[in-house]
Amino acid sequence: FCVVVVTVAFAVRGGTGFGGGAVAVPLLALVFPVQVTVPVVTVLNMLSSVGHGVVDWRHIVWREIWRILPGSLLGVFFGIYLLTLIDPQPLARALGVFVVLYAVYVMVFAGRTPVIPPRWMLPVAGVTSFMAGIVGSLFGGAAGPIYVIYLNSARLAKDAFRVTITTVMLFQGLTRIAGYASLGLYDRQVMLLLAAALPMMVVGSWLGARLVRRFDQQLFQRALGVVLLVSGTALALK
Repeated sequence: FCVVVVTVAFAVRGGTGFGGGAVAVPLLALVFPVQVTVPVVTVLNMLSSVGHGVVDWRHIVWREIWRILPGSLLGVFFGIYLLTLIDPQPLARALGVFVVLYAVYVMVFAGRTPVIPPRWMLPVAGVTSFMAGIVGSLFGGAAGPIYVIYLNSARLAKDAFRVTITTVMLFQGLTRIAGYASLGLYDRQVMLLLAAALPMMVVGSWLGARLVRRFDQQLFQRALGVVLLVSGTALALK
């Protein structure tokens, strides 16, 4: 089960530039505690981001990164602080509810996002990046689609969009890893799980870069939404 989850999750990320955590965390949290799943997936996401960034770094739009990075880092710090206050069981159920809501959003919009008027771009960049930092820190995933709300309106070229959002996730991931490490979450069990998951992450990223991009995106998004809806419901009722 876990082999399939990690492979599919990073195939999604390899093809779109985001979404790996949104798929992997709720499904793996059915097997492992959230406090184990989130640190593992965060490192895998970060390593995946490095791979994409190295290949396509010339397409990074640094102007957009500097707009959303400050809010992202503030959100990460606040999210990690909240993580110290919430017990594991309520956190798992909150993750389940969040994933259900996110699944509904994915199925309704199916890859489409609202168009933001130019005068609202900077405020939206600040709000969405802050929320993405909080969500990423607490739940280990689903931060990417929040960034998409802003970046889609920036009208970046396809390759620039994918590598720019990947670079933002890299910076966010490095900050989250430092925060999780300060909380002592990278214990022996987490490191063993991480070592076991690395080959699956590599295979999934390779498949995503070659296969997922060929799929009809609206159909793909709706199918992904169904999977997330089922996993989120199971996690909320666990």
